[in-house]
Amino acid sequence: VSMACGGEATILLYENGTWAFTTGLPKNLHNKLNGRQKTLPSPVYVSMGSLDRFYIKFADGKSVFVGCDEMLEELQSTSRMVKTIAFGGDWDSYFIVYTDGWWKCVGFIPSALRDLIDRRKSKADLSCVSIGPAGEYFMSARNGRIWWGGMSDDNLAIASEQRNSIKFMDFGDNGAFFARYS
Repeated sequence: VSMACGGEATILLYENGTWAFTTGLPKNLHNKLNGRQKTLPSPVYVSMGSLDRFYIKFADGKSVFVGCDEMLEELQSTSRMVKTIAFGGDWDSYFIVYTDGWWKCVGFIPSALRDLIDRRKSKADLSCVSIGPAGEYFMSARNGRIWWGGMSDDNLAIASEQRNSIKFMDFGDNGAFFARYS
């Protein structure tokens, strides 16, 4: 269902309601999942960033996150449903994509991603944005079009091998990245 990289940690949420994760998860996220009762709603979406920030949504629509106050205000003030959340390079930066394609970004967002958004005239047709700690980014639109960049030459070459089938990318520390493709 969902996967996320953050720092050196990775978490995977599976369709059957189970999950797996590596060491290094933010403590509050680990506590939400470790020993979670099977009677409680399963997690269906997760995102992680640096500085122990995370967002997790459960099957009942409830969510928990650690992030800046402005993000809290944004999430509480809108009736839109969150599709994806990416955390930028500092505590106060984030990029939220809603299920209707609208989005909001605040703070440090990679300049190449901002340029891409500007070239697209800030269209409200997004389905996903993810951001890495060193300026990496992935963006997809609702029509299936995808963009990525800010990666090392080696990682760009790896991603380019699957350019026509990539569905999602996320980024961790030290140039690590994950790509889902079909």
